Amino acid sequence: MINELLASVDTLWALLGALTVLALLDSTSFGTLLIPVWLLMASGRLRAGRVLVYLAVVAGAYAVIGLLLLLSLLLFGTQLVDGLTRAQQMPAVLLAQVGLGIGLIVYSFRLDPLSTAGKERKRQREEASGSAGRVRRFRERAVGEGARAGIRPLVLLGVAAVGLEVATLLPYLAGIGLVAAFDPGVPAAPALILFYCAVMITPALVLLATRVFAARAVERPLRWLEGFLSRHANGTVALILFLVGLWVGLNGLGGLEEAGWNVG
Repeated sequence: MINELLASVDTLWALLGALTVLALLDSTSFGTLLIPVWLLMASGRLRAGRVLVYLAVVAGAYAVIGLLLLLSLLLFGTQLVDGLTRAQQMPAVLLAQVGLGIGLIVYSFRLDPLSTAGKERKRQREEASGSAGRVRRFRERAVGEGARAGIRPLVLLGVAAVGLEVATLLPYLAGIGLVAAFDPGVPAAPALILFYCAVMITPALVLLATRVFAARAVERPLRWLEGFLSRHANGTVALILFLVGLWVGLNGLGGLEEAGWNVG
């Protein structure tokens, strides 16, 4: 009896370790790190509560998805994960993923043209429509000093980020599969999913705490990063879309290569 209990505890610690590693891998995505960093670069006093709203939406959306998948997995066995994995590896899905990636990259260049003539045409379009600097203004209104915008835009931003990342949920699927295989029952199984989601946003929370309580220490790096991203991607949105498109497209190409397609 005692040996079985000790073995169960050891297995639980091993599961927690594996979930932590997988969650930290997910924490480096654009929705859980890149967008929070962009929000943290707002000038003046940061409205930390607004950033917490965004992170809560992201973690909550992942938790809902994870709990639904876990429930389905417990009801239908490994057929669910196997089916999702097979669906992600279908050539049609992979080609659609590559197409989405290309589309995002192309749109990112429309937002931030490479040529001088293209930049000038974009500037003229923004001046004509009054949209110049709207992304920066959105950030300042949402999370910066004197923030006036409601939380609805941040909620929509979080939901959109999770929606774009659904195609790259493999670490999360692996974690859910591990929880289902261990089958610790209720409430332990849902708690493990919530633990995963909490770990996933922990790096962003650490950056937020540093930004709030040690603003002087990170002000110069954030200002440098702000300037770099602004020069490189005209407000950072183009860079975010480019990185997302590159990530999604390369994942799709990698899947096609594994399926035996010659994409080189």
